[in-house]
Amino acid sequence: MSARMSALVRRFAATIAVLAIAGAFVPGAAVVATAKPTVITNFPLHTEFPNDPFYVDEWGLQSIGAPNAWGVTLGNSSVVVAVVDTGVWWTHPDIQANMWTDPIDGTHGHDYVDGDSNPMDIDPNGIYHGTGVAGVIAAITDNGQGIAGTAQVSVMAVRALGPNGQGSSFNVSQAIMYAADHGAKVINLSLGTNQTFGGPTDIELAINYAWSKGALITAAAGNSGTGTLDYPARLPNVVSVAAIDETGSRASFSNFGPGLSLSAPGDRILTLDGSNNGNAVHYLRGTSFSTPFVTGAAALLLSEDPSLTNSELWDVLNRTAVQPVGNGYNTNYGWGVVNAWNALNALNTPFIYVNSFPSSVSSSSKFDVTWSVLGPAGMAVTDTHVVWGTMSGRLGNSTPAQTGQTRQSYTASGLSLPSGAGTLYFKVVATVNGNLYESQEKVVTASSVPDFLFVLYQLLASNLLYLALFILVLAGVVAFIPQRRAARARRAVARPQTMYPSTYYVQAAPQPQPPPAQQPSPMAAAQYPPRVASPPSSAPAPASTPSVPIAPIAPGAKKRCPSCGTMVNADNMFCFFCGHPFR
Repeated sequence: MSARMSALVRRFAATIAVLAIAGAFVPGAAVVATAKPTVITNFPLHTEFPNDPFYVDEWGLQSIGAPNAWGVTLGNSSVVVAVVDTGVWWTHPDIQANMWTDPIDGTHGHDYVDGDSNPMDIDPNGIYHGTGVAGVIAAITDNGQGIAGTAQVSVMAVRALGPNGQGSSFNVSQAIMYAADHGAKVINLSLGTNQTFGGPTDIELAINYAWSKGALITAAAGNSGTGTLDYPARLPNVVSVAAIDETGSRASFSNFGPGLSLSAPGDRILTLDGSNNGNAVHYLRGTSFSTPFVTGAAALLLSEDPSLTNSELWDVLNRTAVQPVGNGYNTNYGWGVVNAWNALNALNTPFIYVNSFPSSVSSSSKFDVTWSVLGPAGMAVTDTHVVWGTMSGRLGNSTPAQTGQTRQSYTASGLSLPSGAGTLYFKVVATVNGNLYESQEKVVTASSVPDFLFVLYQLLASNLLYLALFILVLAGVVAFIPQRRAARARRAVARPQTMYPSTYYVQAAPQPQPPPAQQPSPMAAAQYPPRVASPPSSAPAPASTPSVPIAPIAPGAKKRCPSCGTMVNADNMFCFFCGHPFR
C-alpha cells in the first residue's frame, strides 16, 4: 500500500472514531438494535400514614410530631415502659403484642390491689383508665385496626388503683418499686392527689428509689384548673405534665404552676377501650392522657439511644419542646409542648448536658461539675472544660481542658466559691469536630448554713438510709422530751407516799423561830412550857425558851429521796434523778 493510501485509511478511521464518540452524547443516537426498556406502570401508592382506621382522628400524635419521628424510629421492644394505674386490658388485640412479659413467670406485670400477678383492667364503669393510658403510649401501629400508639415499645402493667380509680399510696409505692426492679426505664403515673404533706411519703421514697435505678418518672399535673400541681407531680424527681386542647392552648381543666415541666395533648384523646375487639376505642380527657404522650416520646428517644440517662432524657425533652407562648419557661406550659421529632433530631447534633452540680455550697467546701457531650456517637471532642466567674456573662476562669468523644461523661473537680463571693456562674464548652458548643449558664450560690450543718445535710441527702436513721433519732428525741417534762409535772403536783417511816430518812434540823409573845390569860396555869434541866429552885420559870444552836450537817452525809429512793447528799435541795424538792 502506498504512503498516500495509508494516510487516507488513517484519516477515515479517525473520522469514524470521532463520530462514534460524539454520538454517545447526542440524544437518540443510540444503536437502533438496542432493546427499549419495559416501563412499569399502574402500581398502587398510598399516603405515608398508618393504616389504623382511627388514626385520622388522633390529633395528639400530629401535635407532638410523632409521624415525622417515626421516620427515625418506631420504637424498640427492648424499651420497657411501666403503667402504674388501674391495670391494662392486656388481651386487647391492639396492644397485646406490645405487652411486656416477665421472663421468669410469663406474666405481664403485677396486681397490688388483688395481690396477684394478673394486672387486668376490670372496670364496671367502662372507663378503663389504665388501658387508655397504655393505648396512647404503645397501641400497635399499622396493623389495620384500632389506633396508633406513640411508640412501639413494651408495656408493663402494674395495677395499684381499683376500678373506681381510687387506691392507697402504699400500693402505688409498691408498684413503682416493682417497675424499677423489673427494668422499666419510664414509669407513667397518671394519678395524684391535691393534698399537701409535711414530710416524705412512701410514694416519694419509691420515686426516689426508681430515679436512683435510672428510671424517668412522668406524672399528671391534675385536673382542677388551679395554679398548683397535684402530688406526686410536684416532686423534684418527677416530670409533671399539663394538658393542651386542640387549639394548642392550655386546657381549661388542667393544673399549672411552678414546677410544671411539660405540656401535651389531653382533650378528646382517642384511645383503647377495655375489650377483645381490636377496634374498641373511645375518647377520654385529662392530664392523665397528656402524660402518656410524654412517656411515649421518652420511649422513642431511648429506642434511638439506649445509653441516655434519666436526667439526660429529661433535659432533651425540655430543650426541644415547643413553647406556645413566648420563649423559655413559663408556669402555664412549663418548657412547652413535648415534640418527639425535635427530640430525636437533637440526638443528631452535638449538645452539652450538665449532669450534676450543687445549687448551693458552703463557703469553704469544694464541689464537682459533671457533664456529658451528647449527639452522634464517636465524634471527636478535642476540648471540653468549665468556664466560670463571679459575674453573669463574664466568665474569665477555666478548668483544665479534657478530650474524648461524644456520649461520654466528663468531670471538673475541686471548684469552690472565691473568697468573699456569694455566687459563682459557670457554663461548659466543648469543641466537637472543630465546632464550638456550649451549655446554658448555671449558678451556684453560697449557703447560709454553717459548714458542719451543710456537710451533715449533704450526707443525709445523698443517702436515704442515713436520712431515715436521722429522722428516727430525731423523732425519738422529740417524743422523749415531752414525756420527761410531763413526768416531772406529775411528780410536782402529786406528793408521793413514802415507803418507810419518817425516822428512816435523814432530816435537816428546823430553822429556829422566835417564841410567841406571852399574853395574860386565865388559862396560863394550864400551859406546859418546856422545862430546863436544872436543880430544883424556888425561882419562877423563865418566860421563854432559849434558842438551841443547829448542828451542822456532817460532810458526806446522805439522805434518801422519798419519791424514787435515790441516795443523795444531805444538803441537796432536790433529787438530782427525779427532781423531787426536799424543802
